[in-house]
Amino acid sequence: MRTERTAPTERAEGPVTGTGPDGIVVIVDQCIPRPDQDSGSVRLSRVIDQLRELRRPVLFCPLDGQAPEPYATRLREQGVALLRDPAQQRRFLREQGHRIALALLCRPQPAIQLLGDLRDHAPHCRVVYDTVDVHFRRLARQADLSAREGRADRFTLRAQAEATRALELLLVRESDTTLVVSDEERRLLTSLVPEADVRVLSNIHSRVGTGAPPAPGARVLFVGHYLHAPNVDAAQWLAREIMPLVRREVPEATLDLVGSAAPEAVTALAGQGVVVHGWVEDLAPLYARARVAVAPLRYGAGVKGKVGQALEYGVPVAGTSIAFEGMGLVHDRHVLAGDTARDLAGHIVRLVRDDELCARLTRAAAGQLAARFGPAHARAVLDDLLSPRATPPRADRPAVRI
Repeated sequence: MRTERTAPTERAEGPVTGTGPDGIVVIVDQCIPRPDQDSGSVRLSRVIDQLRELRRPVLFCPLDGQAPEPYATRLREQGVALLRDPAQQRRFLREQGHRIALALLCRPQPAIQLLGDLRDHAPHCRVVYDTVDVHFRRLARQADLSAREGRADRFTLRAQAEATRALELLLVRESDTTLVVSDEERRLLTSLVPEADVRVLSNIHSRVGTGAPPAPGARVLFVGHYLHAPNVDAAQWLAREIMPLVRREVPEATLDLVGSAAPEAVTALAGQGVVVHGWVEDLAPLYARARVAVAPLRYGAGVKGKVGQALEYGVPVAGTSIAFEGMGLVHDRHVLAGDTARDLAGHIVRLVRDDELCARLTRAAAGQLAARFGPAHARAVLDDLLSPRATPPRADRPAVRI
């Protein structure tokens, strides 16, 4: 068997019981992390950093078989081995499964593809299903919005939500541990699968901004990866319904739409105070000139990376209640929250006009970000999963109930 980098998988000798100091951590996802593209990749890349801080050898298995640059090089620089070929991935599990301490299976479809091989060939391995976000919750909310607006895809979305729910609950039951990004999602899954071991491993954030005064002007910033449907919907709602209300009060207000894979539905929004930037290599200059970051998400799940990232840079955030879900952010203390176009427009206008409000919110939000999303929290969760004190893998699993 040949890997992109073999050192992490060739040092350990003899069987690994699943929690030994030399046990390999195998991570399975559809593709390798692209942290300059999407929030899930940022989280996974920072989780890998914490595993390396714990001095664990990490092997990454991208199921798409691709290792694009510069992302593959970045993984190698993190000390991570890559194994791309699907046949070699399964051969590794057959021949080296006894050396795996922990398998982190990210998202439903990648998780289900290798779950059986891990159970058959790595019996001492702790299998962890990492939801990234609870997908069926997001799809159900999208279906509800589609139904309220009378769109033709409402039944298709409902069917997708129900099918995804069945798959995710199966994974929760069949994994030793399930990871979610918020207490809300932990309560949801434990209410549906009471016997499951569900733990919170949320986004990881560190403050980037230096406490500078609010940026002058009226630049409004929205950042999102547009292969993620909630971001396309949010960009359209923001440009078509929210910003026209803002410009009635602040005619010079300009919206910057930033993010990769923008479809025509987003690029067509350019003009009349809207600038569509597409993918931007370095977001720091955009955050430096942004007066306010906006997260007008009408559906979704999990913890929103765009909110945490804006707070990292010290930019005040206005958004919907769904955008702030699971973050412990309180309206008018850390952020400004509203669920109608008029409310969000009013919040943006307030932030544009009030320096003291901007400074107060970002100062309080920085403390909340450090308290709930610092790297030490993630490292403690991972350390516990790898510790001999952790609950051993479940030998007797209940019958699957869908």
